[in-house]
Amino acid sequence: MKEYDVVIVGGGPAGLTTGISARNTYPDKKIALIRKEEIAMIPCGIPYTIHTLEKVEDDILPDAPINKNNIDLIIDRVVNASDHSLELASGEKITFRKLVIATGSVPFIPPIPGIDKKNVWFVKKEKNYLEKMKKGLNEAGTVIIIGGGFIGIEVADELLKAGKKVYVIEKLPSLLPLAMDREFGDMAKEVLTSLGAEVLTGVTVKEITGAESVDGVLLDNDKKIAGDAIVIAAGYRPNLELAKDLELKIEERYGIVVDEYLRTSREDIFAVGDCAVKRCCFTGEYSKIMLASTAMAQGRLAGSNLFEIKVIKGFLGTLGTFSTKIGNTAFGVSGLTEEQVKRIGIDYVVGINETVDRHPGKLPGASKIYTKLIYSKYSHILLGAQVKGGDSVGELVNMYSVIIQNRMTDMEIDTLQIGTHPLLTSSPIAYPVINATVNAILKWYKG
Repeated sequence: MKEYDVVIVGGGPAGLTTGISARNTYPDKKIALIRKEEIAMIPCGIPYTIHTLEKVEDDILPDAPINKNNIDLIIDRVVNASDHSLELASGEKITFRKLVIATGSVPFIPPIPGIDKKNVWFVKKEKNYLEKMKKGLNEAGTVIIIGGGFIGIEVADELLKAGKKVYVIEKLPSLLPLAMDREFGDMAKEVLTSLGAEVLTGVTVKEITGAESVDGVLLDNDKKIAGDAIVIAAGYRPNLELAKDLELKIEERYGIVVDEYLRTSREDIFAVGDCAVKRCCFTGEYSKIMLASTAMAQGRLAGSNLFEIKVIKGFLGTLGTFSTKIGNTAFGVSGLTEEQVKRIGIDYVVGINETVDRHPGKLPGASKIYTKLIYSKYSHILLGAQVKGGDSVGELVNMYSVIIQNRMTDMEIDTLQIGTHPLLTSSPIAYPVINATVNAILKWYKG
């Protein structure tokens, strides 16, 4: 029997970050990380293993940080858990003083007849499975993607680059329906369509057809679409097997219930990442958001506070900050969308700006940027930001995340001191965050 001060179950971004944070905070503690995968993957890079990356192994999450931080890596699977002890599939038993559950999430399997047929693929986080999927998709001529969220459109973009005929089917009225407002979903549809994809929104797959292997799908409007392979990109669900074994309090759809310091309903057990409940930082409601950035923030906080509260600051809740790229067009969002603000019932003002991310705009590499900011009408803080443009969107959306987390007001942003350069940024006269903010200020000032 091996004895550890800290045992982390799960080797993704949340588990790895927890281990590093724990080692930095508690240099003398004995730490182990248990994961079932021989080789861990970088979750966000998985869609790009289809075409852009030559090999699936080019997306490996390296073990170097584990070894560098003197963390024992155990490749095994937990089969039984009881009070301060774990039994592994190999028969080995391990005891712990503190346990961190970072078991992540698993693809949601929608109840579609025929979903178990050959050449139906899920976006899993397993190297061997992804190698088979890459081969299967490369052999296909036409691929149907069920789900129009971030992963669905990223997979579509990869398959289009590989020269495939691609269909994207989303049951809600627009693409990116849970993350961005409809006009941005429509923009994403325009980009995919311009690249050769056929995008169907507001329709549902009634059946996956074919004998042993798929030959297409039947929609709820009785339209048949032929295809050689199908990718299911219908979201993920928290992996709660270990939590159930330990009889922790859970919310089946959202994850393991944790407090502000990621402590579960049982003493000495923490949960981080996709398997842990997230709460919206504005409303406190449970959130379905699953992000590596959120997981790592949770891991840093939990790892620092395992034995005593050293960071006197609770996790503020989940601020969804996403970015993606289709072709040469990037999309980013942080915070609440206009649709979400309406549902919550906040009185708000929208600021819009369109400019270019170089000055002058004729410089090589310049891209148009469309910005939509949502402010609380009476408290004047920024609630959400959505952006479409070139590669600069990736860092702009991170700036919006910082602004939202620090509860900056429109007047503070209006007087923001910034640095600009012709080859790197928009003009200081037309800087998107400031000009979109001014647009919002004028609306509440005049109205």
